[in-house]
Amino acid sequence: MTEYQHRIGERNKSLPNNNFRLWSKDFILICLANFFYFGSFYFLIPTLPQYVDLLGGTPAEVGLVMGLFTMASVIIRPYFGKMADRQGRKIFMLVGSSFFILFPLVYNMIQAITPLYLVRVLNGLAHASFLVGAMAYIADLAPPHRRGEVIGIFSTANVIAMALFPAWGIAIIKEPEDFTHLFIVSAFTAAAGFLAVALLRDIRPRNDKNIKNMGFFAIGKKRGVLVPSLTLFAGATAYGALVTFLPLFAPQRGLPDFGIFFTVYAGSTILSRALAGALSDRIGRYRVILPFTLILIIAVGLLPSLSNMWLLIIIAALYGLGFGAFMPALNALVVDHTPPQERGSALAFFTSFMDIGITAGAMVLGLVGSRAGYSAMFYTAAAVVTAGLIYFAVFMKPDRRESTAADQKGEA
Repeated sequence: MTEYQHRIGERNKSLPNNNFRLWSKDFILICLANFFYFGSFYFLIPTLPQYVDLLGGTPAEVGLVMGLFTMASVIIRPYFGKMADRQGRKIFMLVGSSFFILFPLVYNMIQAITPLYLVRVLNGLAHASFLVGAMAYIADLAPPHRRGEVIGIFSTANVIAMALFPAWGIAIIKEPEDFTHLFIVSAFTAAAGFLAVALLRDIRPRNDKNIKNMGFFAIGKKRGVLVPSLTLFAGATAYGALVTFLPLFAPQRGLPDFGIFFTVYAGSTILSRALAGALSDRIGRYRVILPFTLILIIAVGLLPSLSNMWLLIIIAALYGLGFGAFMPALNALVVDHTPPQERGSALAFFTSFMDIGITAGAMVLGLVGSRAGYSAMFYTAAAVVTAGLIYFAVFMKPDRRESTAADQKGEA
């Protein structure tokens, strides 16, 4: 046993979740809730633009309909995070998943673009509610000495949903009238997620009057929150460019059947998240984040050289391996530095940078691609991730003691 493992084990013997088991009822339920909730979410990601087009929407209106969802989710997330720290996690997951049951049915009744804008904003608020509650819940549920492992396994539910439900949604809508079927299936999928949440026991952070609760932005400025968040932003920017423009870039390189990329990427991500999380518990987050971010940079840097299917598969495997470890390890690092009564706010701040980065990758790097070509765009994306890696290495010095210290502060 390493010195790090011994120190973490000794300091966590007295913590209430030290006897956590992966096969416990609450962990299975929260993973199922995450899977079905994001299943409902991913049903609509590739199909809703087609629905807007069916309603007579222009490409600009398609972009606005999709963008309003993300914008609303990012803006409201800080407030929901603060509220989740005070009122518990479960209520926010229940609210988010319940509205995800409702909104697909509302989409089916809409016959014009303008009301769709309002519904997408409300849908984004519901997404923020579920995401804040679920991320804080799993952070509270995981024992500090297994935090990376638990968060990594939990997050694979999202990836599995991403691998299954978009293709299922596309398969459903063979005819315009099949959108009704799609929306009904999406609503029932969200209902399964709601049921899983309803069966969870609630976890409420202890609100000790002697502990001063920091404001949202004060929490966000803490080194252990800000540095991982900006590092996530760098990686998410590359992700946004890749998922947005690979469908256009690959056919230019003679690879019209590029769907295998997402299959390999999903499989590699699942493997990475299942293994790298536990590795970060053993050797520390810092020693996992640095090499896996480097793998991510290599994958993005290889994209301009794309010329055949085998290279596409290699890039997909490397990208999934890098990004699969990258985000959960950063997530666990934020939790390590945050006491329970501040986790909702800290994770709301952190996860917002994923959405902001994806948007920046699609919009800002998209401008680079339109002016200088896709190769220049992907090289720029690799440079952004490299800058994020350097920033993390310089400003996030490894401090293995803060994980237990933060938890003990919350339990005091």
